[in-house]
Amino acid sequence: MVDLDRVSQRRLPGAFGGTFIEGDGLSRPILETAGIHRAEAVVAVSSSDSTNIVVARVARDIYRVPHVVGRIDEPARVPIGAELGLTMIALVRTTVDRVHRMLRHPSLEAERTFGNGESLLVRSPIPGYLAGRHVAELEVPGEIQVVELTRAGHSTIPAKSSTLQGGDVVSFVVATGSLGRLRSFLGGRWPQ
Repeated sequence: MVDLDRVSQRRLPGAFGGTFIEGDGLSRPILETAGIHRAEAVVAVSSSDSTNIVVARVARDIYRVPHVVGRIDEPARVPIGAELGLTMIALVRTTVDRVHRMLRHPSLEAERTFGNGESLLVRSPIPGYLAGRHVAELEVPGEIQVVELTRAGHSTIPAKSSTLQGGDVVSFVVATGSLGRLRSFLGGRWPQ
């Protein structure tokens, strides 16, 4: 563990078997003293988003650490980590977004989140009233895309012309802001 404040060492559990190094995690000599060149993982969780981004990038790109994760508190900085291809966790924002989705769209809970939550993979059974419609009719360019269809336990990647049947389960990639629209489609409010 690397921290600027020696007081942080006192917060570690008694069973902590690692080494504590007082210093700046942005300093290459400090990181090397901490053994970054042989590390299997680096977790950057300082109180500074900028520091976490830099440490994560240095660990991944310079020291080739196989597993790197960082924390970001400011939602506006999440895209920076994504643009750099870093695995950055926005704990508060992620939790709030997921709770919001669960409350507003309980039947469309995401099975996978892409990027920083802008796109989601959701699965839903097709209601009977949509039987006979084509896959293309459920899609909205840039918002809702059908990516998989399960029928009678068998999964396929459907063509746009594939006809839906009651009981089909469809996987969608959907823009987070379009969950309400997809829910309307599946809930009986088909656009005219």
